[in-house]
Amino acid sequence: MHNSSPSFAVRGFIRVFLLTLVISVSGSFSSILAANPKAPTLVSHTQDAVTNPTGTRAVAFESVSMKAEPFPLSSTVQYSPDTRTRICVFAMSLDLLQGEGVNAFSADMQDSAGKLYATRVEFMGQVPNFPGITMFILRLPDDIGDVGDVLLRLNLHGMGSNRVRVAIGHAGGGPTDDPGAVATPAPAIPPAADQPFVPDSYAGPVSSDADAVRFLEQTTWGPTSADIAHVKAVGFRAYLNEQFSAAVANPAKGSNYPDLFFPNDDPATACPTSSPGDPNYNQAVCNRDNFSMYPAQRTFFSNAFYGQDQLRQRVAFALHQILVVSGSGEVNRPSWLTIYLQALDRNALGNYRTLLQEITLTPAMGEYLDMRLSTRTNPNENWAREVLQLFSIGTDVLNLDGTAQRDAQGNPIPSYSQTDVNEFTRVFTGWNIVPGTIAPGTSNWRDPMIPRGGTNHDFGAKTLLNGFTTTACSSASGAANIACAQSDLTAALNNISNHPNVGPFLSKQLIQHLVTSNPSPAYVERVARVFNNDCDALYPQGCTSARGNLRSVVQAILLDPEARGDVKTDPNYGKLREPAQYIAGFLRAFKVKGAGANPTSDGVLGGRSSTDFTGTLDQPIFQPTTVFSYYQPGYEVPGAKILGPAFGILSTSTTLRRANDINTLVYSGVSVNTTPTPANPDRPLGTSIDIANLEALAANPGDFQITSALNTLLFHGTMSTQVRDAIVGAMNGITTATEPNATLRNQKRARVAVYLAATSSQYDIQR
Repeated sequence: MHNSSPSFAVRGFIRVFLLTLVISVSGSFSSILAANPKAPTLVSHTQDAVTNPTGTRAVAFESVSMKAEPFPLSSTVQYSPDTRTRICVFAMSLDLLQGEGVNAFSADMQDSAGKLYATRVEFMGQVPNFPGITMFILRLPDDIGDVGDVLLRLNLHGMGSNRVRVAIGHAGGGPTDDPGAVATPAPAIPPAADQPFVPDSYAGPVSSDADAVRFLEQTTWGPTSADIAHVKAVGFRAYLNEQFSAAVANPAKGSNYPDLFFPNDDPATACPTSSPGDPNYNQAVCNRDNFSMYPAQRTFFSNAFYGQDQLRQRVAFALHQILVVSGSGEVNRPSWLTIYLQALDRNALGNYRTLLQEITLTPAMGEYLDMRLSTRTNPNENWAREVLQLFSIGTDVLNLDGTAQRDAQGNPIPSYSQTDVNEFTRVFTGWNIVPGTIAPGTSNWRDPMIPRGGTNHDFGAKTLLNGFTTTACSSASGAANIACAQSDLTAALNNISNHPNVGPFLSKQLIQHLVTSNPSPAYVERVARVFNNDCDALYPQGCTSARGNLRSVVQAILLDPEARGDVKTDPNYGKLREPAQYIAGFLRAFKVKGAGANPTSDGVLGGRSSTDFTGTLDQPIFQPTTVFSYYQPGYEVPGAKILGPAFGILSTSTTLRRANDINTLVYSGVSVNTTPTPANPDRPLGTSIDIANLEALAANPGDFQITSALNTLLFHGTMSTQVRDAIVGAMNGITTATEPNATLRNQKRARVAVYLAATSSQYDIQR
């Protein structure tokens, strides 16, 4: 095990710990292990018959003096140097991977008011003579007060342990025990040492509906009944291999996005008021298709609904939120943005270094972050700063597990300085968009940017990250300046992509987008190792020791033990479904089609551009408000001290709009419209759902057939009894008295069931 050793001896615990052991193994403890073998078990004792006869009080001690609870409090502002702010608890049944250590664990405490306190796990070590029992040292949260009893939980791989009582400040009070809670004493005969957990290779069929649904939530825009059956039949690894080789609509560009017509820069010239040669010409249509994000957004949702390369799409959209270009402001032509989107698609499962270079030289990025305006005599640092801060290494020096390295004073160590930004700014001078051929003064927004030539590139030596220095060029102008610009760019991107931060920085964000907002550092480290060397994986496949192999990184993310399993019980596990996933996933679950008899949707949801469904939820597709994307990866859920990036755009208003959007899709759909002209409407096909299969199950709500089907498809078997009972109650309210027609009655029951399930807070969270 890899532990951060404290400055005290472990052996001092043995004598006191032995006194707490009971003489025999309780039957209830055995049943807990059988019920959930992959969850840790915290040791509690039965010596609390007066205040808590069920025996859920932890075997716990203050970590230095061995003083029993209640534990003294620390300052609410900052811990004092006194190590008495740390406590010691004991656990059994740990399914640890080979070499996995303390950074795989998290803990939390809940007080009587229901507040959860994230609790840092600082140390773990085996108890001598008790090989199957592990000691954990926890640091009390800064913001905890004299709260009395709390319920403490230890989490591993997304699985929460039993919760045990610990007294903070004073004993007593606190929340009630969890239903069914029992004592979990250590057995009289010391348990055998935990053997390293050997993860499933996922080479064969999948027996569980639950994990198949969870897997598809992470790899696609939403599970469908057909996809669930297919994944169960072929298995996770085979499905991933299918996705890695899935066809795209535009093979020449390796993308689903088509090559769009490139209009003149001037809308008045490109979209005149009339076109004598085209009787169906409409200026509004021309402006819509050439000067708004309508074509790109429509393609995005059509791909999400029906595309076969679902995994590529999910990863590409995640990368769009890391290497950001926004289609609002300067880059407001879909033909400009599409080249960037094609580069994301093409490289989503390719190599990061290749992706970084292609994105760097797309005209859209050159315009968005001003690299095309940067010259030796008039440098612009926008691109240099953002490529370091947001697209590659981040602001702090990172450990391989994504945690920040700190100096002697405990402060994060900066990963770059303003001097570094200045030097990279010099590197990226002298590039511009290729001159266009459509009309004088226009630019070519399709091909990669090229060096300007002349004396526009700064030809001096530059000192980059980790002390690397480029070679000064011997000539200041002409072809030599062009060659110097190209050489410097290659050297700089190599320098950036080989920085040790890149693996953990990107790996954590990809995990956040696909699986969970709060991955354990151990999970991040496993994936970062694969980024650094694609052979260093739990499941190496066709590896070449390559760095930055995103295909291997994505596979490592999706097959990791922290991602897989029928259920996750760590309360901080999972992610809020961002608007694009929320809407697309709902529609895919219910066989999205066009309005009326149209078999397919046109991909246009609501109005155009930022007025569509996701736009009203503060995620207008391809139009993030800043270079920090729609929301920031480091956003903390207010009051919770846990990461929840997508909560950054969740408000009272957007929560209400989520329900309104689902209401529209369930009860009316998105209708076909006839504007701006009948020949080319904004919504030629419309969008609706098909729930005929659920209507057939609606005759008797009390038999739970509908709730069972929704439980499988939307909740992977974890629908709470509260959600189920609310659905059944609402369905029972639609009676023969309120709707005499049996067919209509079943339709109404099915629709209210779908609406309530999809608008529940439980469905909001992908777990």
